[in-house]
Amino acid sequence: MKNFLFFFLVPLISFSQTQIKGVVLDAKTKQPLPFANVNSNSKNTTLTDVEGQFQLIAPNNIKEITISYVGYTSTKITLNSKKKFIVIELKPSIEQLNEVFISSHQNPAVEIIRNTIKNKSKNNIEKALNSFKFNAYNKILITANPDSIQGKLDSVFQITNGNKQFKKIDSTNFKFKKEITNQHLYISEKISEFIFNKGKKKKEVILASRMAGLKQPIYELFALSFQGFSFYNENYTIAGTNYTNPIADKAIAQYNYKILDTVSNGYGNSYIIHFKPIKKKEYLGIEGVLYIDTKNFSITKAIAELKGFINIKAIQNYTYNSEFQNWFPKDKKVTLKKGDTNEDVALFGGLLNFSANNSKDSISNTHKNKPEDVIYIVSTSVNSNIQINKPQHVRRGSATILFNDDAATKTTKFWNLYRIDSLTTRGKNAYSYLDSIALEEGVEKKINVARNLLKGYLPTKYINLDLGKILNLNNHEGFRIGFGGITNTNFSQKFKVEAYAAYGTKDTKFKYSIGGATRLNKDSNTWIGLKYSNDIKEAASLDFIAENTSFSPINPRNLNIDKFYNYKTTSILLYHDIQPNIEAKIRLSTGEYKALFNYQYVSPTTNVKEYHLSNAVIGINYTPKNEYMNSPLGKIKVKNGYPQFAFQLTKSLKNVAGGDFDFTQVNIRTSYKIVRLRRSTTSFLFEGGVVFGEVPISHLYNATPNYTYKNPWVTRITFAGKNSFETMSYNEFISDKFVALHLKHEFRVFKFNKKFRPRLILVTRAAIGDINHPEYHKEITFKKMNKGYFESGLELNSLFKGFGVSAFYRYGTYIKPEWSDNLAVKITYNIQLGF
Repeated sequence: MKNFLFFFLVPLISFSQTQIKGVVLDAKTKQPLPFANVNSNSKNTTLTDVEGQFQLIAPNNIKEITISYVGYTSTKITLNSKKKFIVIELKPSIEQLNEVFISSHQNPAVEIIRNTIKNKSKNNIEKALNSFKFNAYNKILITANPDSIQGKLDSVFQITNGNKQFKKIDSTNFKFKKEITNQHLYISEKISEFIFNKGKKKKEVILASRMAGLKQPIYELFALSFQGFSFYNENYTIAGTNYTNPIADKAIAQYNYKILDTVSNGYGNSYIIHFKPIKKKEYLGIEGVLYIDTKNFSITKAIAELKGFINIKAIQNYTYNSEFQNWFPKDKKVTLKKGDTNEDVALFGGLLNFSANNSKDSISNTHKNKPEDVIYIVSTSVNSNIQINKPQHVRRGSATILFNDDAATKTTKFWNLYRIDSLTTRGKNAYSYLDSIALEEGVEKKINVARNLLKGYLPTKYINLDLGKILNLNNHEGFRIGFGGITNTNFSQKFKVEAYAAYGTKDTKFKYSIGGATRLNKDSNTWIGLKYSNDIKEAASLDFIAENTSFSPINPRNLNIDKFYNYKTTSILLYHDIQPNIEAKIRLSTGEYKALFNYQYVSPTTNVKEYHLSNAVIGINYTPKNEYMNSPLGKIKVKNGYPQFAFQLTKSLKNVAGGDFDFTQVNIRTSYKIVRLRRSTTSFLFEGGVVFGEVPISHLYNATPNYTYKNPWVTRITFAGKNSFETMSYNEFISDKFVALHLKHEFRVFKFNKKFRPRLILVTRAAIGDINHPEYHKEITFKKMNKGYFESGLELNSLFKGFGVSAFYRYGTYIKPEWSDNLAVKITYNIQLGF
């Protein structure tokens, strides 16, 4: 059944109810009529989908249905019990068309949308209310309707040269119907408490969680957004992907609107407005209907759909609060099923991309509905215990999502307080079966290994081994062979010990570090620790202690770096989250520094080859669009947004603990990324620094070069770095003040076939810097960069198994006389995870 979990699927579950399926068409054009009203004699109602299709479910027999659509004559149909699918054609009504659409030059639906946009600040509860609090019960199922599966044995035929030959009997459908009748394929549940105070982000506290097959849930999955909280933000989230909201400030330029009907909402009437994207783009836009209150233009209900290789339908209902005269989100549901078209669909921000496989199959089955055709995912959330404008205490912490330590151990009694209905037999059986299977196959252990491997660690019972410490390669050490790791939460949630040791085969020296830390406060992610290090580092590199660096077993730039310095330091470290998106790290250190190349600092007051530094460093990361979860495993980033800012202030103190220098250093880095609907990306990186006072080469700047003038020229072809100047030679420029700008534009993937999907990236980089007293730095040759450095080029990535090629050219004041010295050709590599 594992393959079935990647398909998504069909309408609502039904058992003994009466089901009527059909399609509503324009009688003249034969085009489908989306979101037409379908009413039955049993008072059950529904709307057609974007393709004019509907499914009406009622507990009693349905004898007749009435179909209405603005601009068309309503039609009443008497049902024939033998017909399983009916086609209904509506005739245009000239009178209605004149009344609704020709009465003015302005489309009345657009005027309603304008008023809805105008009144957003009054109707959006996150702007109109001072505070609110509610509980939410969420259930996610991967399942299927047993009635949609033919539980018969299937005959399989092989088609060869147009001739069909019987091959075997396939019992897949028979077994699947038996399984799906007994249980769901998967189930998870969550109970949360949402708290909001005006001017602050909503905070979600997960009170209870249950994920079939796992004692410890996959915390990151509970943070995935299947559906947006409300329909008032500029973007609306469906299956983790943002789409332009049909009532966004500039939505009228992107959508067509049409009035479908006016219906009662219990407190008045609501317009039903159909919206549809004006232009069709590579990735589908949402189409649907908004129910808009006729008095205050607030949303009372919303339906959005995407039709492609994966069909997605999102419904959100609102409830009216008479005291505050607003419509508050009541419940929401997203259903994902396998679609009938070849349109690409991106889920969870592009993490998963689905497209049809157009290959011709030579296998023929007698049954059409396979398990993967009818399996679907449905996420349902219901809000309760709503409190409005009452004083709320938002628990200050390091995350917008807080996962309580006891969430995975809540009792059945607690669950029943929030469940919208009791757990069905199929749900109970799913938990029981998947729990036993997961235990037998060691699923939790495999998940833990996978989670840590993505971070660069191999977990053991008490220690996570750091894979980045095992092997590295650089021009000074040769092969750097090492071993290291950090204790995990099985060892302790309040204490951690981190250590590593490494040996260079070329310099024949050992390096090592050992340290420990204790947690002072969980909510603010506050730790204090002590560390001793004896290691080496690239001279004049831009450094940020608060920056999270990703795992990389080999840094390609290191291959040709030959200017390192050794440091032996003792440090006290403090980590603290000032706000959920403001991380601060403070380091007080003292120790010996020595350049591992010919170098001497000589000034009127200082003459040293080796020197002692006593530094106080504060680093701050500000990520206003990021979201984090505070889980029993620690702080987890669940959303990566832009812009992102890094700031660092270093003060070196002379004559304090033996310090030889007195300088102040300021480093900055800002990054921003624009991801477009067509999946192209434009990114900006601005970085730089300045040092005041006398400063040795260890704390200057080299602008991150990545080029070597080896001969013959072909030996210069090495691996490209990350945000490095590919045509700038190592230590060509040294500065005590510099800024650099990196611009990249990634075009959408070229889809030649399923395996060959290269991506073109255009890159431009520029930098400028200067240094006040270059003469203080002896035995090393470098230039000033005060006239500006420029390079541009392109990358063609993922040509073969993640490998690609790039080419850059250097131009401007510092261009070389020989054109080939300005050209850098590099190999690129991007890890492919198979999504």
